[in-house]
Amino acid sequence: MQLARRPRRAGFMGLTPLIDMIFLLLLFFLLGSDFVTYGQSRLAPPRGSGGNTSAPPPIVITLSADGALSWNGTPANQDFLTRETTRRVTANDEQILVLMPAGNANIQQVSDIMDVLQHAGAKSITLERDVFDIDLADF
Repeated sequence: MQLARRPRRAGFMGLTPLIDMIFLLLLFFLLGSDFVTYGQSRLAPPRGSGGNTSAPPPIVITLSADGALSWNGTPANQDFLTRETTRRVTANDEQILVLMPAGNANIQQVSDIMDVLQHAGAKSITLERDVFDIDLADF
């Protein structure tokens, strides 16, 4: 007596597990990559750059929480900022201005000061956090 065997089916391998693995690897490498480009700060020229002229030191403008302004440590107002910025920028086109608002300064005041500096002719305005306002409990 001969038993009938079932015909053997050809083995079928699905592509779903392969696609799943490729997707997981893609996610792994995307999440593990760092897409941030670190740039050099323009506050000071690099050492040993040579040349016969040096860049002027940056001007630091601080804005306190109550709206008081200072120009390199001396009290100032918006008219003084406009006048001095225009004078410095006409003397040197690459003058760098650093605006340092206090941590709890009004964002509208910061925007107004940046507008005043830009209308006075400043081309390089840097916005920095006030280093004296950093709470060490954040670290």
